[in-house]
Parts: sequence; structure tokens; C-alpha cells
Amino acid sequence: MGLIVVGISEYRCSTDRDASIVTYALGSCIGVGAFDPVAGVAGILHFLLPDSRQDPERALGQPASYADTGIPLLIRAMERLGADRRRIRVRLAGGAQILSDNAQLAVGKRNYMAARKALWQLGVMVEMEAVGGAVSRNLGITVDTGDFWVQTKGPGGNTDNGNGSAGEKLARRGLVTGARECQK
Repeated sequence: MGLIVVGISEYRCSTDRDASIVTYALGSCIGVGAFDPVAGVAGILHFLLPDSRQDPERALGQPASYADTGIPLLIRAMERLGADRRRIRVRLAGGAQILSDNAQLAVGKRNYMAARKALWQLGVMVEMEAVGGAVSRNLGITVDTGDFWVQTKGPGGNTDNGNGSAGEKLARRGLVTGARECQK
């Protein structure tokens, strides 16, 4: 059983039925969890900012940093592993207002809107979301079953397993490093 850890400005996908994919510390960032139940392909993107036009040079080197470039990367990578975007189920987590009360910055809200727009443009609809507020979240998915979980960090934080005990299983496992971008 492997744990594939997705860092900030990264994405990973897998068809390994013994693996789980997880990303941590989603504050204003957004975690995009995706699963095709027919192909058995799962993936997560952890993006930092909404629009790659903010820093085109950085976007060339780190396209997964942005919603508008990272989300298409994740979906295309899943399709290379056999997923069909018409079947992909997506869940979003993050988009909180953590660091500042400055409404003009509102990075979390802008990230959320950019994610919804990019997914809509690709014809992929969001099934569920845990976004906003002022708490950090972790997002995970079990490749075998497609069970998602969101763990909230902060006052009153908990694990919402919505569809199984994947969060509890992952909590008992140690970190496994060295995951490739997308793996079978």
C-alpha cells in the first residue's frame, strides 16, 4: 500500500489499486480530487493561484501552480491512463481565507472561482466541495474505491469521510515518498 503525496504546485495520478493520493495544508490553495470509476484512475492537483497570466515565466516552469494550467494538466494526465472526462467525478477542498482579512486579496475565493471555471471549460463538473471559511484542509482519495476524505485543521476540525473510512486508513499509514507524476 502506497501513499502518494502531492505537494504545493504539483499533481499526481495513479491506477494503482493499493495506493492512496493525499495533499496537505490547503489554506487558500485548492485541492482538486478527481476519479474515474470505470477506468479506476484517481488524481489530485494542489494549485496555489488562479491565473497563470500573473507570472507567465513561473507558469512555464510550474504550470501546476495555477488553476487555468494545472487543471487541464491533471485531466489530460488522467486521460493518458484511460480516464474519460465525461465520467470523472471531482471534489474540491481549500479556498480558505487564512492569512488576511483583506477582501481585495481574497486569494481563496479567486482560486475557487478559477477552479470552477477551468473545470466547466473542460466539461468536468464538481460533485462535492469543502471550500471557504478560515481553516486549513487535507484532501485524500483511495484509488481502489474512489473514496474521498477531507480533514479540517483548526478550531473544531474533523475528518469528513463522506463515503468510507479512507481518512482513518490514511491516518494510520506513514508517508511514502518518490511518487512519479502519474503512475500505473
